[in-house]
Amino acid sequence: MRRNEASPRPRRRLLLTVSGASVVLAITAGAVVWTGRHGQESRASADERVHVTTAVVERADLSDTLTLGGTLGHGRSRVVRSGKDGLVTWLPRIGAEVTRGGQLFRVNDNPVPLLYGSTPLYRTLRDEGTVGRDVKVLVDNLRKLGYDFGEQPEVGSWVRPRPAATPTSDGAGAEGETASADAASGESAEDETASGKSGQDAAPSARPTAAYSAGAGSPAASPSPAPVQVRRGEGVLTAGVIAALKRWQSRTGAAATGELGPGDAIVLSGAVRVGGLLAEPGDAAGGDLLSVTSTVRQVTVPLKADATGSVRRGNKVTVTLPDNSTVRGHVTALSSDAQSADQNAGGEPQLTVTVGLDDPDAGPVRDADSGSVRVGFTSAAKKDVLVVPVGALLALSEGGYALQRPGGRLLPVETGLFAKGRVEVSGPEISEGLRVVTAS
Repeated sequence: MRRNEASPRPRRRLLLTVSGASVVLAITAGAVVWTGRHGQESRASADERVHVTTAVVERADLSDTLTLGGTLGHGRSRVVRSGKDGLVTWLPRIGAEVTRGGQLFRVNDNPVPLLYGSTPLYRTLRDEGTVGRDVKVLVDNLRKLGYDFGEQPEVGSWVRPRPAATPTSDGAGAEGETASADAASGESAEDETASGKSGQDAAPSARPTAAYSAGAGSPAASPSPAPVQVRRGEGVLTAGVIAALKRWQSRTGAAATGELGPGDAIVLSGAVRVGGLLAEPGDAAGGDLLSVTSTVRQVTVPLKADATGSVRRGNKVTVTLPDNSTVRGHVTALSSDAQSADQNAGGEPQLTVTVGLDDPDAGPVRDADSGSVRVGFTSAAKKDVLVVPVGALLALSEGGYALQRPGGRLLPVETGLFAKGRVEVSGPEISEGLRVVTAS
């Protein structure tokens, strides 16, 4: 009798377990409802209580945007220094714009002009046949300024440099003769001038091919320099270039020496706007003289050094101006050295991102005051992909994700780019217009 009374207990525990599992399924799947003895009543009750939110799979462009604060101005400033000794005798006004060939300042009342390029003048360009990138800067600028000097030797050709000729004791210019040879003979240009002799070389244009002749010799005591091959990106100081340089120097008011050395001109990447004066007339010319920026309005953005992976040169951006109007632009440069945001406070290292505006002369840009702006960087983008709200994703216990149909069926998906609350999805059963359950 006791056995018969005890036997029903395990069955009740089993029924409770199944019932509990059915409830879990109903809550999790939203459409699976336990149908026990009161199945019809339970289904009706669940349908009345549960409100299912759905979304439609759409085809769209998806992009992830990083928005940072920036400053509208003329870009990063740089300091201009003089490479010559002497006194500063003239400086431009703040806000002045200087273009190719224009004078940046004057030292000992000699103009120091601006040349465009990337290689500064690091040596004196004097000897016919000199080859180098600094020569290319001079050649390109003279050509842009309208001076004709003939053809340049082709890349790959060989050129024999020839030191500038110095006068001999009888006043004739000896080709290839060096100052050391003059010293060895005990005579100098000053001695010849004092004795009434010429001391002037023949005009470079009178012997334009001598520098390229392998046979253009010099005395045995002073052998000719070895020939040099012209490489890509290099220029050659020909007789024609020297003659053109003299004409340009004469026009600018400088001494027409046909020579150009460090400090005789300043090489910068392009036209500049004077942003500040760091010296005054009468100061020694050896220090910092002025600061300059680009003439074109730009945006600079400080960026944490560890966040540069999302920003690349050429990336398109959207700039929101102080009046909330927007203009388009692109990243033109990232500073190569990270500086502390606050050196004294030990701030995080930052890079400076320079943004060029697609239309810097547009009305909104031209009318905007220099100041704070917002810059939206597109760090990743996908075009014409299937997207759903992030809330539509269901994490599967075995890994991966799925979308749930209103009827309860799960459709496995692969996820792509996440951006702005939406996610890229793909799968064999996923198509545009498909309606799925979402939590948001």
